[in-house]
Amino acid sequence: MDPIARPEFWSCLDKLYHSFPIENDKPANIPKRILSKADVLQKIQTVMNDVMGQMSSGESPTMKHINRSTWENISFKENIGLQMVNDPKMTTVRYESPQSTKKFALMIKVMSIMFTLVQTDKYCTKRDLFYQDPTFFGNQMAVDEAVDNISCMLQIPRWHLHVLGTSKGLLAGDLSFQDADGNFTSCNSTKNGVMVPSHVMGISFLQTNAKFVLIIEKDATFQKLLDDGFHLKFKQCILVTAKGFPDMNTRLLLKLLWDKFHIPMLALVDADPHGIEIMLIYKYGSKALAFESEYLAVPSVRWLGILPTDIKRFGIDVDKCISITSGDKNKISDLLSRPFLSSFPGLEKEIKLMLELKVKAEIQILDSLSPMFLSSVYLPGKLQYGGWI
Repeated sequence: MDPIARPEFWSCLDKLYHSFPIENDKPANIPKRILSKADVLQKIQTVMNDVMGQMSSGESPTMKHINRSTWENISFKENIGLQMVNDPKMTTVRYESPQSTKKFALMIKVMSIMFTLVQTDKYCTKRDLFYQDPTFFGNQMAVDEAVDNISCMLQIPRWHLHVLGTSKGLLAGDLSFQDADGNFTSCNSTKNGVMVPSHVMGISFLQTNAKFVLIIEKDATFQKLLDDGFHLKFKQCILVTAKGFPDMNTRLLLKLLWDKFHIPMLALVDADPHGIEIMLIYKYGSKALAFESEYLAVPSVRWLGILPTDIKRFGIDVDKCISITSGDKNKISDLLSRPFLSSFPGLEKEIKLMLELKVKAEIQILDSLSPMFLSSVYLPGKLQYGGWI
């Protein structure tokens, strides 16, 4: 009998599932996700009216938004993740200042476009936004920053401002849904992965019987698992990758899956500072977007691997690993200073072991043991015996 078909194979995952707090048969602390069109338009109009009021009284206009670049503005709440403090330090954007005149003009223009989008019930991506006036905007990064600053200033998630991120994430496994355009999608039979929709909040009829979601750092690993037929063998699973750094839409979809189905989520990332950072963003959110963590972070995410302790546990040759650099050491110091460290048992131990071993390990290191080791030995063993932290 296939071990996967035996109920005891899933006992650790079932135990993890039942360990999560539930209120009224739903996961606790689901944020309010719906803002009315009138509320959004009113908030934009209030800022515009304030700017016009300053100008009409002879003042040089200013706008203020939370400083998103400092950890001093960040606090941590275990069931939400990173969030802004109640009295954050602000950044003032002044029209009269040579350093911020362009930034001021960009924010005004982007807000006017957002107002029109919301008013007409239309959506666009940040890339589309840039191409509305590339000469004025200058570069995509300036548009991205303006969108994030406006969202933070208004305290409105950007999808409610009708500006969407460009999707790069892929899905496979036991998941089906209807997208915002009414197209029905099943992820069961895909060969290369189904693209995460751009308008995640427009998804409906989301259905799955998955027992776990595997969040995979790299597209190469995602594709290898598809080639190995991992999702077909395990059946009740969802594979997700954002192809590196987590994008907004992939994070939104994972949060949606968590809120609706309460599925255990396990992260498979490199045992290096960059991979750990990626896992932590899925779990707790990021400093720059801490004001949206309640919509994006899934604090229940567990780190499945690759763990630094796996290097010894699986007899991986340290000489085949990569030596950590001075940049890695600086990143490790930064990770060890994060506000959530005491709430994540095992994280500090794993990070300090990496320092002790003086090496980092990519997921591909498992290929040195066997080409099928990841899908046939490592992951099944981790799932069966609860090898996560």
